[in-house]
Amino acid sequence: MAIAFQNSIVPNGAELIGFSWLLNHFNLTVPLRDLSCISTKRLSSQKLQSGDWTLFDTKLKIDNRAFSHLEFALKHEVLDLLVLKHILKRFSEEELTQEIKENPKRIFSKKIWFYYEFLFNKELLLDDLPTGKYDNLLDEKKYIVSNNPIKFKRHKINNNLLGTSKMCPVILRTKVLEHYMDLNLEYDISRLIGTVSKSLVRRAASFLLLSDSQASFEIEGERASKNRIENWGKIVNEAGKTPLSIPEIERLHAILLEDTRFIKIGLREDEVFLGDRDRDNFPIPEFIGARSDDLKLLITEWISLDKTLSANSIDPILHAVIIAFSFVYIHPLADGNGRIHRYLIHHVLAQRSYYPKGMIFPISSVILDEIEKYRDVLVTHSRPLMSIISWEATAVGNVKILNETSDLYRFFNCTQSCEFIYAAVEKTIKETLPNELQYLDAFDKAYGAINEILEMPDNQIKSLITFILQNNGKLSKKKKEKYYEKLRLEEIQEIESIIEEYFGLK
Repeated sequence: MAIAFQNSIVPNGAELIGFSWLLNHFNLTVPLRDLSCISTKRLSSQKLQSGDWTLFDTKLKIDNRAFSHLEFALKHEVLDLLVLKHILKRFSEEELTQEIKENPKRIFSKKIWFYYEFLFNKELLLDDLPTGKYDNLLDEKKYIVSNNPIKFKRHKINNNLLGTSKMCPVILRTKVLEHYMDLNLEYDISRLIGTVSKSLVRRAASFLLLSDSQASFEIEGERASKNRIENWGKIVNEAGKTPLSIPEIERLHAILLEDTRFIKIGLREDEVFLGDRDRDNFPIPEFIGARSDDLKLLITEWISLDKTLSANSIDPILHAVIIAFSFVYIHPLADGNGRIHRYLIHHVLAQRSYYPKGMIFPISSVILDEIEKYRDVLVTHSRPLMSIISWEATAVGNVKILNETSDLYRFFNCTQSCEFIYAAVEKTIKETLPNELQYLDAFDKAYGAINEILEMPDNQIKSLITFILQNNGKLSKKKKEKYYEKLRLEEIQEIESIIEEYFGLK
């Protein structure tokens, strides 16, 4: 009986089961994110949480055959395609064929059969099932699934996975995601935009675009020039117009970097890691991107995934998250991966017409406000994968990857990242955008009222409003003496009253 598994102590009176048992049985080091064990005693419910572990009731006990544990995992645990593929590799074709032959119509036998042929693109020596009922591969009550499942006549399976055999995300249908998807945020956008003038919307979009572009650089700890921020903003404003392709990624990369003397534009030719180096320039990686030799194929498969998600009309936010986060996990560029990753959220939402033409969501601004949560989402995914990446340091302080790692970037669970970005979108629609529109509307009204009582150049009135707002509704003595010494006291008081009225200051 295992006492510990993947650095986690197995609860007292419990044994490994399902994926945990299989990884231990086959001596595999693939990280398992959801640990399962079975109690030797009856519990108050079929399963409960015990620390890192999901503890199942003893009535679900199974025989200690690998195939039985595989069936248990698919029935009761969270699907992990990376783990599943590594486990299936350890079964001989003869063993799998014999197990499935015993009862090929059994639902989980059919699913194991399908997964093996789907993931390895290789048929077992089994006859196609005769006419019969088709079963869904994923439980749509548990997972977000494809809206257009593909029927596989051979296995009598409806393949409702979100992706392909080459790149496939998994998203749990959590209460949080169900809540967000039921909000109908697209309607909220249309309703909000419909209450104000088109000119006000255009101005709000312009300000929000600039804010988002600046925030995207700040997230990377970079102070970019105003010109560089504005240029990147123009690119974000064109998001969704050009389909994803390797040349398009190269175009975006070139615009982003400007100075390309020391960085190759497009797919990198060397390995890349995030982390630090010691005093001897020895790498201390926290994350390692995909092998450079695998990049062209991985990005080609990533582009195919984007087309698949579009064709399936998956929820646009989930679509955007899958494409953006899978890109940053692959880390195909020498630099700029994070900013293009966030651009891709804009790209998919614009391509899917999630918001009105000309509008932009300041996703990066909201992410910057929640930077620790954002980093936690990224690290929670990437850190466990480091345990199965073999590497050595190079003479120039980089890393050399020593094993096959491409599957680490093909199969991923993005439930947490979907919840995070959906929360950011909700905040944008319910707080950021309304606040910006309200601010601009109040500014215009205050400007108009002040313009009626003063003959003053436009820019001076606008600066006057800004100065008063910056000083809690009062014109400071310093600003008055420097810019507005000719204003009489009663005029200043009237202006301050106007601003208090329209901006709701107290």
